[in-house]
Amino acid sequence: MHRAVRASSRTGLLFIDLDHFKAVNDGHGHAVGDEVLRQVAERLRAELRAGDGVGRLGGDEFVVLVEQLTSEAALVELAERTAASLARPFTTSAGEVVLGASIGVVVEGDGATDASALLNDADSAAYRAKASGRGRVEVFDDDLRAELAQAAQVEADLREALAADQLVLHYQPVVAAADGRVLGYEALLRWQRPGHGLLGPDAFIPVAERTSLVCDLDRWVLGTATRQLASWVADGSAEASTTVAVNISGRHLVDPSLVDDVEAALAASGLPASSLVLELTETVLVSRPLAGSQLDRLRALGVGVSIDDFGTGYTSISQLQDLKADTLKIDKSLVWAESAGAAELVRLVVHAAHAFGMVVVAEGVEDEAQLARLREAGCDEVQGYLLGRPGPRPSAPAPAPAPRSSRG
Repeated sequence: MHRAVRASSRTGLLFIDLDHFKAVNDGHGHAVGDEVLRQVAERLRAELRAGDGVGRLGGDEFVVLVEQLTSEAALVELAERTAASLARPFTTSAGEVVLGASIGVVVEGDGATDASALLNDADSAAYRAKASGRGRVEVFDDDLRAELAQAAQVEADLREALAADQLVLHYQPVVAAADGRVLGYEALLRWQRPGHGLLGPDAFIPVAERTSLVCDLDRWVLGTATRQLASWVADGSAEASTTVAVNISGRHLVDPSLVDDVEAALAASGLPASSLVLELTETVLVSRPLAGSQLDRLRALGVGVSIDDFGTGYTSISQLQDLKADTLKIDKSLVWAESAGAAELVRLVVHAAHAFGMVVVAEGVEDEAQLARLREAGCDEVQGYLLGRPGPRPSAPAPAPAPRSSRG
């Protein structure tokens, strides 16, 4: 970069994050992973000019430094050639392996950016490329700069919200499909952000998930939800058997503190472990296999584990037997689908989950036709606007319409 300033030229940086490399290490072992890394290095060198630099930062991350850059377009073209090169299969001792790469591109031209900031900018662009679908090239530009500044402000305000009592929980009832009895509640996080009103999790959880802040939010939800349910049981607003479900992030799932956090919340509230359900998305469970030991410890406590949003990821039905869970929640996209194929798929999922000893919950139920289809499919429990909207207090859900007699 100093040379570029003296020569009045521009410096380009590519941040290369390999896609699906973890699956290679997990599936074939680190020796095969090392074979792939060596071949990645060879392909990167083949794309570069003699004076350009390539290095591995660690893990599955590489950087390419391009000096005497002619234009940003030339750097983007190099990034796209590199992405195409890394998308070709790698031949290893375990057979062919297919990866791909998400690449962030940044150009420094005025000497005002230091090396660490340039690297961070390229990393941010690569993160956006991965979040946009992997195998992509993204350029760090003014829009991304503004997006990062906004995210930094959200993160700072969210940390303040934890201390300033701006977070609230709303609870949506989960009811028995057969007769509408309230069996539990799902705790849903909301942020009463000054100047912005009441925000749902989509407005701030993605920012929190980039740091350990999401673990702090999870701890707050665990403590608040368990205390709230305990108070409702004590004053007769809820049955002793009522459960509360709390969503746990993938980052917190693999954090060593999770089991201690759950134990602390239960001890402070006085709730039995059987009253708490931890909800984890199927994508998190499949992509973080090292979380298995955590789930074993949690289930040993007596805490329930639920697979959330099933049907939105890539889990096959045959994989259900390997997922350490007690409950499966069918995503609303399958509930809302009206085709015969979708209805058959729901029946198949319910049948498979029951075969593996799981209770099946369907979310997003909004009309009687959906409820009738779910009952016919054998679904155990349901939640959605038809049965009760989320709110700060457990409202009496609308009675579930009784199933019609087959005799009319």
